Amino acid sequence: MLERLQFSIPITITIAAPVDIVWDAISDIPSYSSILSSCVSVECQPNTSTVGKGGSTVKSSNKGNATNNKSVSKGPLEEQPTRLLGSRWKITRISVLENQTYEAPLTITQHSVTDTSRILTFSTYEMLGSTCSLKLTVEKVDASLLNEDSSTNRSNSNRGSGTNSERRDSAGSASSSTKQPMFEGKEACQLTAIMTMIPYQFFVKLLGVMCCLCLLKWRARIAMECDLEDVTAYCEGKYEEQLNAD
Repeated sequence: MLERLQFSIPITITIAAPVDIVWDAISDIPSYSSILSSCVSVECQPNTSTVGKGGSTVKSSNKGNATNNKSVSKGPLEEQPTRLLGSRWKITRISVLENQTYEAPLTITQHSVTDTSRILTFSTYEMLGSTCSLKLTVEKVDASLLNEDSSTNRSNSNRGSGTNSERRDSAGSASSSTKQPMFEGKEACQLTAIMTMIPYQFFVKLLGVMCCLCLLKWRARIAMECDLEDVTAYCEGKYEEQLNAD
């Protein structure tokens, strides 16, 4: 019955950073508390033999507690599945809407690294009044094509609106901006997040089907968009640091 109410929320963003940086960010689960503004702490459950990137029990927090230990050591990509796949985590987050903390037990149910894409999937039985899974896919994109698309979009946006002088002014500013598009001389990738959810029967009976689904979709989308903004800012900042260092 409840399986019929399953729905998915897909969001795809383009990040001006290499695949490796983005993949390191999303697969370094112990560091979520320092990457995501809504993440208070991350703790690997002790009954799992595969924990963080360093292979040791991990508990991290963005509260600045000196007693918390954060493992962020990295290994070859081919070794990551043996450490992450099947590992279980408890993540404490702050609700964007209520500004209250809640815990979410997560299990890594998919970890895939290929020549074309890298995939990480979390599953949980307790998230915002539902069981859900979050699939994150990182794929490299051609930055030159993104530059062409952004230039075309700016050009099209200047047609058919405003006076002639306004269009000339906007066209002039657009032409100057296209000389230095945001992806010029940089690597880029796309990060796709797909949240799939099935609401609890209790909430369906309490709120009704339509109200329950609308509320879940709204809350989930807000949380996803905030997390993706944080990931984008973190990854692009790391990439800028690398470029400046070079």
